[in-house]
Formats: sequence, structure tokens, C-alpha cells
Amino acid sequence: MKIGFIGAGKVGSALAILLQRAGYDIAGVASRTDESAQTLAERLSCPALSKAEVAKRSEALLITTSDDAIASLAEEIAEEGAFHSGQVVMHMSGAHSSQLLAPAAQKGAITLSVHPIQSFASIDQALALIPGTYFSIEGDARGFGFAREMVEKLGGKHFPLDSESKVLYHAAACVACNYLVSLLDTALGMLKEAGVPEEVRLPAFLPLVAGTFENIKNLGVPKALTGPISRGDRGTVEKHLTAMRDLPQLLDVYKTLGLVTVDVALAKGTINEEQAGALRSLLSDRWNGMH
Repeated sequence: MKIGFIGAGKVGSALAILLQRAGYDIAGVASRTDESAQTLAERLSCPALSKAEVAKRSEALLITTSDDAIASLAEEIAEEGAFHSGQVVMHMSGAHSSQLLAPAAQKGAITLSVHPIQSFASIDQALALIPGTYFSIEGDARGFGFAREMVEKLGGKHFPLDSESKVLYHAAACVACNYLVSLLDTALGMLKEAGVPEEVRLPAFLPLVAGTFENIKNLGVPKALTGPISRGDRGTVEKHLTAMRDLPQLLDVYKTLGLVTVDVALAKGTINEEQAGALRSLLSDRWNGMH
């Protein structure tokens, strides 16, 4: 099958390279800049073309641009008459459903969104990480067979997603990825307040984070949970809150995540409802840090 790419960034470039290795015929590439399109085209030994020409030549078209460009790009290609009936057209956005490709669907194309649940810092990193990555598949069910086969040829795994669930799914991905960075930044802020030297903070905590990930990988959630809330240690939690009474932003994060952690500890079975209630009372907004 001839596959075309519009968008020659990290994800688009890595997908094109891997799919070519898997035996797909790359019909052509286009990008926002001629330079990036030419760079990828040379690596693939395929033509760098206009967006419309790539669409015309492709049995399957992958739009791997920024999220903000997808809708206008679909309209532009439709206006040029470059979509065709039975063609598979997909974008790779996590936040948006296949509805962004309505102009293609109106021309008879089968539209999908196929999203890799992974964070890519470079093309080489994407090449290494895509195999083994999970992809969500959403949109016209007629295209699911092609999407599943494509993901499997990439060495990835897949699951279907309802269109109305796409935004909540993407919010979950943001919590798991982006907020994890913010959470670690919060912990480093606490270390700063505790007087730990800056050059020590991150190196000292990275092994703890890595060990926690290993526990999650091996045991799953909630069994990987440790710490005072997992033990029902109300006294230690109270000391933490008192230590942060003059640090309202850090205190808010601690309390909010603490309430979530109480539920995880209950699910793990290491605390009972009475202990959970006492911890919730301590962590709730009614607690003002003064005793």
C-alpha cells in the first residue's frame, strides 16, 4: 500500500522510516517547510511533493503535523480535490478526534485518529521507543483493520477508543506524562525549602523515582504503593502538613494527592475505612495547618 506523509517532524519522520522498513511504499512527503520535507525524502529515497500531490498519490495518508494545523490542512486538501473515496486518512493527535478530518470524510475517505502513547524528544528516540508503544485507534471502523496492521508492523500495541472519550483519554495522558514532571518539580521545591543543595536534589531522588516505576511495572497499582498513608500513619502525615503550613502551594499539592492516595491505600488493603476516614479528615480543606 502506498502511504504518504504530511508533516516531517519527530513523529512523522520516525513513523515513515519504520513503516518503510516494514515494507510499506512511501508515496511522498510534504511538510510546512521545504527543508524538512526534503531531509525526510532523502532519507526515505522518495519524492518531496506538495501537500495535495502527496494526498493524491496515497492510498493511506498520515497527517503528522501540529494539532493546530490539522483542521485547516484537511480543508485545504479537500478544496484542491486531493482526497479520494476509500482512501484512509489519519492524524496522530492525542487531543482531537477524527472529526477534524471531516472534509476528507465528505470526499469519501475513511478517517481515523491513531495516537502513540509516548513522549518523543528526537527522531532517533522515537525510532527506539515506537516499538512496544501502545496506540489508541479512533474513528471510522472501516479503517480499524488497516490501523491495527500498521501499528503491529511498527511493533506497537493498540486498543480502540470511542470518539466522545478522546478528550478525557488525552487528559489522562497529560496527567501521566506532563504532571509527572510537575510532581517531581514540586518534590524538588520541597527539598529546596528543606535546605538540600540544588546539585543534589534531582540526583538524590531519581533512584527513588526509578525504583517506584519498577515496583509499578512488577506489582501494578495499587500494590506498588508504600509510605505513611499506605500504612495508615496519621501522625507522620500530620507532621508533614505542619512542616508545610507556611508553604500553601506545596501544601495544596500534598493534600490533594494525599486524598487520592488514601483511596489507593484502601484498594491495596493496607488500611481500613476507619483509618481512611481519619486521614481524609486530616487532609481535607477543613484542616488549616494549625492545632
